[in-house]
Amino acid sequence: MIVDFKRESNILQRIIIIAGPSGVGKTTVSKYLTEKYNIPRVVTHTTRPIRQGEIPGKSYYFETDESFKKLHFFEHVKYGEYQYGSSKEALEKAWAKNDLVSLIVETDGVKSYLEKLGKQAYFIYLTVSDFSVLKKRLLGRGDKASEIDKRLNSFEFKRDLHLSDELAKKAHVLNNDNWEKTAKELDKIVKKLENK
Repeated sequence: MIVDFKRESNILQRIIIIAGPSGVGKTTVSKYLTEKYNIPRVVTHTTRPIRQGEIPGKSYYFETDESFKKLHFFEHVKYGEYQYGSSKEALEKAWAKNDLVSLIVETDGVKSYLEKLGKQAYFIYLTVSDFSVLKKRLLGRGDKASEIDKRLNSFEFKRDLHLSDELAKKAHVLNNDNWEKTAKELDKIVKKLENK
């Protein structure tokens, strides 16, 4: 269990948790935070195959089913046939770089972070007005059509299209139909978090 991680300077370390359905722009948001504000992303673990352009240890830690079982996770979820998880050590490594970090996590994993980190966690739920756009985005990033169809029909994808009432109360819901508007809203969020 993670309890109040503070450095000797007593600066509160924060984490921006980014969740939403596949194709909504979670990675784009995280890259923006890194490029504009030097906010490192907590690298998570997965058993899914590597996609073109991804870098092991930077995009994800790519695991086998066997190696995944041996890790110590802060939270982990199964999405379709693949496992995803984040470790306490990865969070500490990111916080060693910056007191404000970001994490992309499946919606099912958000609750664990909010419960364990309390005021250290800031939750952004990304959505779009027209969910048919998500399939186009997934095709655009090079996913196989058969994998996309499987994902879009999965229980997990349908779950991630909407927040539970409990999570909705704790989320900053951000519509990602228009990137310029999304970026401006992210700028406001970072400014608010940096001033706390």
